[in-house]
Amino acid sequence: MTDSNHPDTLSVRRALTDELRVHVRIRDQGNDPDDTLRKTLADALPALVAFGEHSFHGVRVLLDWDHQIPSQFALLRIMACYTAQDLERVDAVIADREAEIQDGNLYPEFDVPDYGDIDASENYVALLRPGATEVEDFRFMSAWRKQVTTSVADRAVTTVKAHPGYKLVTETRTGEGLGGPVVIGWAPPSLAEAGGWAIEIWLLTEFDGQTGKARVFMVDLDNETVTREFDTDVQLA
Repeated sequence: MTDSNHPDTLSVRRALTDELRVHVRIRDQGNDPDDTLRKTLADALPALVAFGEHSFHGVRVLLDWDHQIPSQFALLRIMACYTAQDLERVDAVIADREAEIQDGNLYPEFDVPDYGDIDASENYVALLRPGATEVEDFRFMSAWRKQVTTSVADRAVTTVKAHPGYKLVTETRTGEGLGGPVVIGWAPPSLAEAGGWAIEIWLLTEFDGQTGKARVFMVDLDNETVTREFDTDVQLA
């Protein structure tokens, strides 16, 4: 598992405790976390490390709103940048977005933008309740995660097919045309519960054409093992 004192992990936690940006609609509802809550939330986050040979040059953390008043959830967005140039670009986009928010923030019944769709080198989103520090869901969102070479994908599929849990699922699932394993993309060590970045693979267990379920397998290629498996809901986009 990832060292909680890794420089990248510490950069994320410092950005949260010392430089957290809070959406005005979260702040106006009195849900701007104080120093104690920020520290507790930072400690509750998974330990994050950059992909491959990269490292985090800079990190921005923003507490975003769910477009509801009162808010039912808050989204903690982590934007990690590998280079100074990328960080400068992200800062510029955030500044533009904040100007849009300020211009539109006239009355509570008026909707305003959030901080979504700002692409950094790595993007993560934690879902939590306003004022709480327990993370209810945590996801790696970067689009490049799907960029898995054929050779790496083939190795991951071979590994998962030899896993007893995979064999059990294939024997017990019902339905026609559910297909074989699908390579979703790269998964960070904290989510894969692995020593390094892993490959995430889904196997449909049920699907009605719109919704269903899948078994998720996290494959550690260095050790050729499945480090984690769990069920997830599937919905056709």
